[in-house]
Amino acid sequence: MNEYEPTKIYHALMDAGADYADKRAAFCQLDDLTKSMLADAYTEFKDGSAAEKKEKALASDMYLSHLKGLAESRRAFLVAQVKYDSTKAYADALRTKQSTKRAEMNNLSGR
Repeated sequence: MNEYEPTKIYHALMDAGADYADKRAAFCQLDDLTKSMLADAYTEFKDGSAAEKKEKALASDMYLSHLKGLAESRRAFLVAQVKYDSTKAYADALRTKQSTKRAEMNNLSGR
């Protein structure tokens, strides 16, 4: 995408935007489950006070695995956001370049 081709720019933006939306939705879904995952981990422990059970739940393999997946999902979503924002900025730069080229041509032709 080195030339100003609106159709290609549109498709690049749509692809990057769809990828961003998918990854953000996946992250949000995992993030929404965090309290439920902690509650599930909490119920695995029968002995001890509520504070002790919570500490065990926070350190449980199930909850830590969830947090790891959440972090990976967050990173993927942020990378997709950077790609989408970069694609938009590049499209804007191409549009500006094309506009400048038109203005130069108009100046050369004496208009």
